[in-house]
Amino acid sequence: MSDARGSGRRTLRQGTALVLVAGLAAMGCGQTVDRASATPSTKSGATSYVKRAIRSSNEGVILMPSEKAERVFELPRLNEIAQALRQPAAECFLLRAIETMEPEPKEDRGFSGVPEGQVKIRTRIAYTGEVVRTEVLETGFADTEVPSCIQKAIEAQQFPPNRSGVTHYVDVIYWVSLGMQGDVHTEEYRTHLRRESIAAGVRAKPCLRGRAAPGGYQVDGLNLVDREGKTMINRIDGSSLPSEVRSCVARALRDLRMPRQPESFVRPVSTKIDFAIAGDGAVAVAGEDWLRLLELEERAKLAERRAALGADEAGAPADVLADSAELPDAAGEQRGAHVDRGAEDPVDAAPHESTDAGVGEDPSAPAPARRPRGDPGKGGLKLDLGPRRPSSAP
Repeated sequence: MSDARGSGRRTLRQGTALVLVAGLAAMGCGQTVDRASATPSTKSGATSYVKRAIRSSNEGVILMPSEKAERVFELPRLNEIAQALRQPAAECFLLRAIETMEPEPKEDRGFSGVPEGQVKIRTRIAYTGEVVRTEVLETGFADTEVPSCIQKAIEAQQFPPNRSGVTHYVDVIYWVSLGMQGDVHTEEYRTHLRRESIAAGVRAKPCLRGRAAPGGYQVDGLNLVDREGKTMINRIDGSSLPSEVRSCVARALRDLRMPRQPESFVRPVSTKIDFAIAGDGAVAVAGEDWLRLLELEERAKLAERRAALGADEAGAPADVLADSAELPDAAGEQRGAHVDRGAEDPVDAAPHESTDAGVGEDPSAPAPARRPRGDPGKGGLKLDLGPRRPSSAP
């Protein structure tokens, strides 16, 4: 892991008693914080609580109001604000990570440039509820862009108005790290990644057909996926390809899916696709024959299982149909946003809808009228900040 991880985990000093937390892994993200456990009676209790919170989760937001602010702000409302800040703060991390992270050749599947860390931002709030000023008190981020982005998110937040007529302050603490990447050294992971990368290349073949000169092209990519294995944002590095081709290939790579990893927050996935364009314009992807044989074997095994159960496709038991749903299918849902490092406007983070573009189809071609869909050129940035598993508070 990168040096940023070490600097990002430095412990922040605390000095206020009341603590409201959003995003703890041990509590189940999105759950309501238990007031008894979230309100230590001493400053040392607050410090201990925050340290345990950061150790037990990959990302989260903590609000620490001053003693005067405790008397004017309702605790449930402050907890709602802590939850609301998680989404924009996590987006700050993702948008920066997709720009700065690089695979580390000397470390097996490690990455450098990870913008992990934690920051403590003092937020001064007018009696109207508007944020009048923020300042970074302490930071463990090696990268300055993330704290600056989080400051802007806090400044856009509306707090409850109060009748005191004076300005109060609340300290906002945000921390984030990639989380556990426990499966990357397994053979199952390598096989799954190879399969997903080749499948993305096959989907992207129409992107190159008639749009690039004959020859060989290697496209390296990076996908940031959530704990469910869905791509949230991705980029490609294929400077030898025309800009419109790179964008099309990036869209095909958004469909990459990885196995579920509940202990992670964001997982970086490196992809590599080798294209070969023949003199007649035919496009080939390295490994596509291996993928085709693998799919044929899986379908043959499924057919044997169905035959053994004496059920046809229409009446197959639920577990058989579930297995069938996991096989490669012609339909795919586009997810995420993409970054093209060769484009003038690198980040495409617009909302998107699902698409029925399939293997062998041109991802940039319009869909038939009978199969309406959203613009396949528009991505989205969707974060899974929901609960992982129920457990007790730290």
